[in-house]
Amino acid sequence: MLGRSTLGFGHALGQKWVYDQQYGLPLAKRFHYNKPPTILDVPSVMQWEAVGIPDPETPAGARGIGEPPVGAGCASVLNALSDALGDEIFRRAPVTADVILEAIEAGRPMYDPLTAHI
Repeated sequence: MLGRSTLGFGHALGQKWVYDQQYGLPLAKRFHYNKPPTILDVPSVMQWEAVGIPDPETPAGARGIGEPPVGAGCASVLNALSDALGDEIFRRAPVTADVILEAIEAGRPMYDPLTAHI
């Protein structure tokens, strides 16, 4: 559970790929440009309340908790930033320092929300 939540923290804060606008080639292709979080980047004590609640739909009461914490980790960081900075500072993840500073200086979000062109 800790690993999946940490992955969500990384999605929210730092895993940003930058591409050349003219040719579409990635500019940062190595992990040292886009380092995923490690165990050293998270608090030493984390607790989850839903883990101790048995699932009535399974015979043993076991819960599957593999992938959902990724979304919860990302959403918790983005909600905390929204509470601290205001709802209209950013509209998509990742939220890096440059995104926050540009939005605060301009007084509006600097990036459009993600859209699907179907």
